[in-house]
Amino acid sequence: MRKRNHVVPLHLNKKELAHLETQVELSGQSREEYLRTLIMGAQLRARPCTHHADLLHKVAGLCNNANQLARIANTYGEADAASVEEMTRIAREVWKEVRENW
Repeated sequence: MRKRNHVVPLHLNKKELAHLETQVELSGQSREEYLRTLIMGAQLRARPCTHHADLLHKVAGLCNNANQLARIANTYGEADAASVEEMTRIAREVWKEVRENW
């Protein structure tokens, strides 16, 4: 049995259909999923470009490396706590910026 039993016919002109198809393509969703999301009031974002996944992976690696360096420096006393905190803060800022804007 189907979960969605109600069909809503919709008539569009050529321009409206082209716009809908463009938006659906950008979202990476199916047409039905895209329209349901719009109806429910969610804010839709374009699907990230393929190179963004690689960028996120590299930034995550940078953050992990910075974290490891901070632990080593803290363990052997070669960096003060303020420096470690500053490095960690910068890593978190970069990660947050990438996550929100990319």
